[in-house]
Amino acid sequence: MHELIRKSIFNRSKDTYEELEDGAISFLTRYFGTGDRMIMQDDIFSVIMNYCPELKLLMYPIRDNEIYGFVCNYKGQIFMYINTYLPLEKQIFTAAHELYHLKYNKEQLGKCYSHLVKSIDLGKDIEEKANLFAALLLVPTNSLKKQVELLKIDKRKLSILDIIKLMDVFAVPYKTIVLRLFEIEFIDMKKADELLEIPDRDENEGILYEINKYEIAVRWQKRTNDIRYDNLKALIIDNNSEELVPIMKAEDDIKYITRDIDDIYRELGEKID
Repeated sequence: MHELIRKSIFNRSKDTYEELEDGAISFLTRYFGTGDRMIMQDDIFSVIMNYCPELKLLMYPIRDNEIYGFVCNYKGQIFMYINTYLPLEKQIFTAAHELYHLKYNKEQLGKCYSHLVKSIDLGKDIEEKANLFAALLLVPTNSLKKQVELLKIDKRKLSILDIIKLMDVFAVPYKTIVLRLFEIEFIDMKKADELLEIPDRDENEGILYEINKYEIAVRWQKRTNDIRYDNLKALIIDNNSEELVPIMKAEDDIKYITRDIDDIYRELGEKID
């Protein structure tokens, strides 16, 4: 049995699984209504801002595949950070993961709770729940079943291309789709084990190779390197309009926060790939 299946909440605690699924569906219904078209993709970012208007969303590329993001309370202000060096599908999943903490860890956040999501932390119980919530939110059961039907996917002939098409629809990583297909019992444990052994981030073989070959789901593999300091740019412009700062200072500040990422790394002395 693959470790992801062995340690999955679905495999260990159906009650917890169903509780988190109810929470995810309730949240989706609030923003998308009912039905089988509850597919969020990169709308997750605007949904989070709608859910928590006081949140400061920070997006910045750190060239480390092991750092995903964090949520924290700093002096009474809630911040969420997403590493935009990651492929967009992982940014989306990280945002949904962090949404779990906003929704279910309010008490801890109120006590200046903070947590940095790194790959080595994802085996912890609270992180497993956050990951499952993210998967259920981004790939709801009814929507997944509907897409399987629309794409005419035959469980007896399930192919890598079929899974890539589902990745494109839901904008989530490969392993998320495999686990969700297992959880809705579209595939059995043996098939899930087999699929989870396929490399998913190697450009020369496996899933990423097939994505590039078929040119499906490519948009979700892009490392966007977006930079966002919440409403800092708007504040600079407003301060300039109200003549609270000299115009040259405002222009310099905007230029500074909208620099090209390679320029930033040069300043930090980082090696440019």
